[in-house]
Amino acid sequence: MFSTPLLDIELKLNADIGEFAGWKMPMKYTSYQEEHLAVRSSAAFFDLSHMGRLKITGKIDEFDLLIAKDIKKASYNTMIGPTAFLNDKGGFIDDVMTYKLSDTEFLIVTNAINREKVINWIKSNSSLEVEDLTFKYAMIAIQGRNVWNYIEKTDLKPLEFKINTKFLGEEVFLISRSGWTGEDGVEVWGSPEVISKIIQRLISVGVKPSGLICRDSIRQEMGFVLYGEDIDENITPVEARYWVFSLDKQFIGREKIVEQLKNGVEKIRVGLKLKKGERSIPRKDNKIKILDNEIGYVTSSTFSPYLNRVIGMGYINSKYTLFGYSVNIEIRNRQVEAKLQDFPFI
Repeated sequence: MFSTPLLDIELKLNADIGEFAGWKMPMKYTSYQEEHLAVRSSAAFFDLSHMGRLKITGKIDEFDLLIAKDIKKASYNTMIGPTAFLNDKGGFIDDVMTYKLSDTEFLIVTNAINREKVINWIKSNSSLEVEDLTFKYAMIAIQGRNVWNYIEKTDLKPLEFKINTKFLGEEVFLISRSGWTGEDGVEVWGSPEVISKIIQRLISVGVKPSGLICRDSIRQEMGFVLYGEDIDENITPVEARYWVFSLDKQFIGREKIVEQLKNGVEKIRVGLKLKKGERSIPRKDNKIKILDNEIGYVTSSTFSPYLNRVIGMGYINSKYTLFGYSVNIEIRNRQVEAKLQDFPFI
C-alpha cells in the first residue's frame, strides 16, 4: 500500500487515516459534514497526492488519437478536460485531465486506481514516452465559495495553469485554476516539503483541512462520477452522459460513440434525490423500480450536508428517463421513495 507524502503534517492536524485505491489517505479531520459545508461557504483544502500524475512526451498526432477530446486546438498552458481514454467498445479506460505544455509534452492526471493501467495502455497503443511523476510531487486542491478571501486571487483563468512558479511564497511545480467541487480555487503540485509549508500557511489563515469523504459528498452534489463506482470499462460516455469527447476528430472508441448517438442507448445515468428526513443510504446495485417494475440500479450515494438529504446516482432503462418523477429504491427489503433528477443537485 502507498501512503500520501503529506502524512506527517496531516497526522499533526488529527487526520483520520484510511485506505482508498491502495493509498493511505486522510478520510476526515473533524466531520465530513463540517468540511463539506466549509467548501460550500468558505474554503477548504484536500490532499490529492494519491491521484496519478504522468508526463507524456511524443508526437501530438499520436497522443490525439488516444485521447477523446481535441488537444491540437488547445493553447499551451491550458487544461483539456475532463476527457478520457476509451477502449474500442467506447468504455472508460479512465477519465482524466490533460495539461498541454507544448505540441510534444503533456501532463495527465488519472484516477489513483488506474495509474498503472493507463501507463500500460498508452505504451501498448503508441510509441509515446510516459514518465510517472506521482511519487515526485504532492498535490493539493484549495477550493471554496469564498476561497479568494483566504488566498490571493490567481491571475489564471479557469483551466489555465503555470509551471515552475510561486504560490504563497513557495516554489511549486504547477498551479492550475481547477478543481472537482463546483466551486472556484486552485490545484497545486510541489515537493512534499513545499506543500507541507503551504498547508501550514493555509491553516494559519483559516482554510479548513478536508478529507476524501467530504470530497465524495461534494462531487455527488455536482453529479460528478467516480471511476469504479459510476463508470468503468463497460460504461460509455453516452450512457454516463459524460461529455468527454470531440466528434470532429478520430480517437479510440469513436465508432461506438457515434453508433450510440445515432441509435440511442439502453441505459442512462440519472440523479436520485430522496425525501428530507429519509436517512437510509442506497448502496451500489440496489434496485430502482417504477410500480414494482425494475428499471435500473444505484451506483453510488451519500448524505448531502448542504441539501440536508440523501442524494445519489445510478443507471436506468433510458425509456424511463422521467426527470421529476418518483421511483422506489429497494434498500434492505424496504421500498424508499426517490425523485429522478438531472445534475447538478445544487
